[in-house]
Amino acid sequence: MSKRVLVSGCASGIGRGIVENYLEKDCKVIMLDKDEEQLSLVVSELDDGKGRVQSVVCDLENVESIRKAASWAYNLWKGLDILVNNAGLAVRESFIDIGLENWNQIMNVNLNGTFILSQIISKRMKQDNISGSIVNMSSKNGLSGSSKLAHYNASKAGINLLTQSMAVELAPYRIRVNAVAPGFIDTPLDQKLKKEDTNLNLTNRTPMQRLGTVKEVANGVYFLTSDQASYITGTILVIDGGHMANGSEL
Repeated sequence: MSKRVLVSGCASGIGRGIVENYLEKDCKVIMLDKDEEQLSLVVSELDDGKGRVQSVVCDLENVESIRKAASWAYNLWKGLDILVNNAGLAVRESFIDIGLENWNQIMNVNLNGTFILSQIISKRMKQDNISGSIVNMSSKNGLSGSSKLAHYNASKAGINLLTQSMAVELAPYRIRVNAVAPGFIDTPLDQKLKKEDTNLNLTNRTPMQRLGTVKEVANGVYFLTSDQASYITGTILVIDGGHMANGSEL
């Protein structure tokens, strides 16, 4: 599958894994991230000299920054076939202690950024009659509540209904929209959360008794954007080792 792909939040973790997976499948990828230094480093590491890896710096809290980056990315290869909204933030703090600044930042990056970027790219796909595919990054936390992550959980729950709503409205234009909902994945973000709360046992209720890998999430994203998933839209693909299925376990 040789496609033109834009991935947000890909300077590390799952985002980088998603980029690597598409490159392995002979796709061309534009990496979008706020961290210019780390982004440049990753591009230099992944660049094979064929120009298949490009990058654009973008602050998803800034609407004008999103507009400029989206326009540049779409025009670079005269269109995009795939958009992966992977960028996200999470901070562990008690509900009663959440400040409005933190709440707004997480909503802006996780939900608003996904909405704005998707709206711009899907509108261009429609205009150019491109049979596109969009995958949004949800989480198991968007499907069930948990402590100390009220803002993150709310943003991911919003992603789920945004995904379904987009899927319904964009289907007539042959643009499919799905989401992946990872459980505990071995990433810098999950490692950071564990350091913030040493009592966390990330795999205690996961039947498979291990963290997921970045590659396993990247494979799910790739599948949803591949021709094998041509009749799948509006779906939230849970990749969690059975964690959500184990909800009633003591």
